[in-house]
Amino acid sequence: MNGEILEDLRLRHIGVIGLGGMGAALTKSLLDAGYSVSCWDRRTEAARPLAELGARVAGGARELAAEVELALTFLPGPAQVREVALDPDGVLAGLAPGAMMLDMSTCEPVLATELDAAFRAVGRKFADCPVSRRAPRMTALVGGPTGALGAAEPVLATVTEHIVYCGQIGAGYATKLLNQQIKYTWYLASVEALATARKLGLDPALVVDAVRKSSGGDSGFANAAEYFLGDDQAMRTHAPASTIEKDMLLAEAMTTRAGTRSRMLAPVVDFFRAVAQTPWRNRPFPESCALLETMREDHL
Repeated sequence: MNGEILEDLRLRHIGVIGLGGMGAALTKSLLDAGYSVSCWDRRTEAARPLAELGARVAGGARELAAEVELALTFLPGPAQVREVALDPDGVLAGLAPGAMMLDMSTCEPVLATELDAAFRAVGRKFADCPVSRRAPRMTALVGGPTGALGAAEPVLATVTEHIVYCGQIGAGYATKLLNQQIKYTWYLASVEALATARKLGLDPALVVDAVRKSSGGDSGFANAAEYFLGDDQAMRTHAPASTIEKDMLLAEAMTTRAGTRSRMLAPVVDFFRAVAQTPWRNRPFPESCALLETMREDHL
């Protein structure tokens, strides 16, 4: 019984590394759930609002990892995750034996295999755990069989709506990339259709309303509709186009390694590569509809 109490107390102190929109929302949700939270980001200004809410601001990834049993990372991509995890001043160097790092970033499956091996070699735990949506409404996609999170599962349950065990290490990353492929393929098809509607002289608001009430209206279509309806507030909630470019390139690489090819993925990759060369790169991705409207059809 004492061991169970100790286990529960140990998991009251959680670490979050990477305080962009997703990481900040996660930290706030953990604080709201009553956890003691340490946080860190290279951008010191990103931690200030969270410190005001009660989070402790660590001096670095290693320092943070040394004071928690569960470190959650939300970073831009594979290079940053590898560095934060394996750098001499990184998470692995700070974690106590048996402690765990869950990476919630969108990365490639081969990275999970690499990090899992490195953590296991020194008696620490790693799992890929990318998410869809923001805390506390996240869906967590865990790279492992049911129960792989162990004592970390109750923590995750407080800041998610769904926890999905995807079967094996790396499968969380892979499933997230497949989700991104589906979403942004649908998004690009929706942008093309609504751009055509505008060229036909149709009222985008009427077309959007009709499709929303029909079988075509959801997810990627909803993101396209935000642009055509001029919903700036909704668009500002989304990741920049550069993040989607990164996700699509990772999805393309994963598909290539699997020995297959997606004809629908190719134009999505091409489009976001084109966006990355324009001022829309750092704008919320639905704003890139403006670029598509200026492009000739045969460029997609």
